[in-house]
Amino acid sequence: MKPLRFVLAVPHRATDQSMPSIVEFPEQVCSSVPALWCDSETPCDFPNDQCCIIGIAFSQTTFRRACAAEASVPYPHTVETAARHLVAHIWGGYVAILSGASFGQIAVLVDPSGLLPVYRLTTPEHVVLSSDPLLLVRADGSKPSISYPALHTHLLRPELRHRVTCLEGIEELVPGTLYFPTRSDSSARAIWRATDFFPTGPTPAFEDSAHQLKEVAAAIMRSWTDTFGVASVAASGGVDSSLICAALAHSSERFDCVTLATSDPTGDERVYAQHLADWFGARCIVRMYEPTLYDPFRPSSRGLVRPARGSFQHVLDTLLIDAMEDLGANVVYDGNGGDNLFCFLHSSAPVMDRLVAEGAGTGALQTLIDMCRITGCSVPTMLAAVFRRWLGKRKRESWPVNESLLTRNSETGFCEPLVPWLSDAARSGSGKRDHLVLMMRAQNHIHNLAAGLPRFSPLASQPLVEFCIGIPTWIWAHGGMNRALARAAFAHDLPPAVMARTSKAGPDSFVRQVFAQNRTVIGERLLDGLLAANGVIDRRAVEEALATDETEDDSNFDRVLDLLEAENWARSWTR
Repeated sequence: MKPLRFVLAVPHRATDQSMPSIVEFPEQVCSSVPALWCDSETPCDFPNDQCCIIGIAFSQTTFRRACAAEASVPYPHTVETAARHLVAHIWGGYVAILSGASFGQIAVLVDPSGLLPVYRLTTPEHVVLSSDPLLLVRADGSKPSISYPALHTHLLRPELRHRVTCLEGIEELVPGTLYFPTRSDSSARAIWRATDFFPTGPTPAFEDSAHQLKEVAAAIMRSWTDTFGVASVAASGGVDSSLICAALAHSSERFDCVTLATSDPTGDERVYAQHLADWFGARCIVRMYEPTLYDPFRPSSRGLVRPARGSFQHVLDTLLIDAMEDLGANVVYDGNGGDNLFCFLHSSAPVMDRLVAEGAGTGALQTLIDMCRITGCSVPTMLAAVFRRWLGKRKRESWPVNESLLTRNSETGFCEPLVPWLSDAARSGSGKRDHLVLMMRAQNHIHNLAAGLPRFSPLASQPLVEFCIGIPTWIWAHGGMNRALARAAFAHDLPPAVMARTSKAGPDSFVRQVFAQNRTVIGERLLDGLLAANGVIDRRAVEEALATDETEDDSNFDRVLDLLEAENWARSWTR
């Protein structure tokens, strides 16, 4: 799996409205006319003389690679109708360049899924767009610099993906939006809106929805595997990775499993993963988290526009890629974003949603009981939470601020989220709004097509996202099981022990161990580093956190490691 890499430059005063000229090197794109460079491994197709599609595009109907007819727009049309045609007829990870005399000027459509991110750098002479921030630097010839106010803002709300990146002058374009590079952002058009897929009409039957989810998931996995080739799955025996395995098997695609384990039982899921692999007749390779693999000087977010990955993620990368190569696979699929996509809510929202949709009745009562089972709370407690929602008194802060170990910086504040879903959903049902918040929290953890790693998060695919948004929140809690619809979709294709599992494991013990073993180095790195010198971190608070016992529940070791990742990321861009 090779990263998709392109760079497009459009002069501010471009008069030529034809397709960009193709150049041989990224350094050549900033010229007197619009110019495009694509890596030799990156698909670049011209379905007609007014459209160029960069990346991977599948048909919305056949789920095979999109043909020219599906990407071509019937004449006559405007640039906006052309963009809407593409979003309705193709999906994948792509960016479309639309150009021609009838359009007036070049326009760029960013794929709704965000699986091919697009970053923008505006210079005095050009607007430069790319899937890789390093290519922006090569095209412009400038040296990247860190925006420490933006970095401070990111660390305040690390689960929120912002439009503004932590690199000076570089922004991320909103997925599902049509841009005119030489115009202001006020001219941009939202072509895809999450709220357009909110549930409407009668409540679908649970069994019918489960069958539809199964078919959509299987079709998506077949599409990606036909593209990437032999696949491996980062399997834990949990719902999300098990669904990927079942979807691959349903599509008759060959795959094997990789599972990672700690020496501590709290992070050991080998039994579940092996059971899953045996069920499908797949191989299962085990890799152990070894503290010696952790490098406190290595950024897991190297080359990215923000330090969004955990400090220990480079260990996962090493182990998964090593196992993938042993299996002879080309890609590692992970279930990242699955909990969020499959509406893993722990609140009264589904009860409230069903009351609004159907009124007080047996349906709302059943959902009340379901959510009590999922959350473990009593019926009176759940009823009180529903009542507070009814009165509009529930707390609406979707992105709580984490000021821990940071300075109070007056230059930073709340930045626009990458996607405008919450403003679009301001008057919508509270449960679906909460579902969108969950999905937004996953955006920094999705492995996309430009990341430079053979890891990929297929659950972020557009058809699956649209389907899941369209399912009422209470359906996901059916029978008192979290992510009930995802479990039911492949209930007959997975081992009962996997389907019934509600517990989770993780590498927490490993992370605590590497923190303890590298405490001195981490302290030196942070207290004498760029974050301290530029007023991002509170040195005294960091010193106190470094001295705490990492085995205690109130230890701030995880926050310290997040700051270490930010420090290492910043240093990687300033070398």
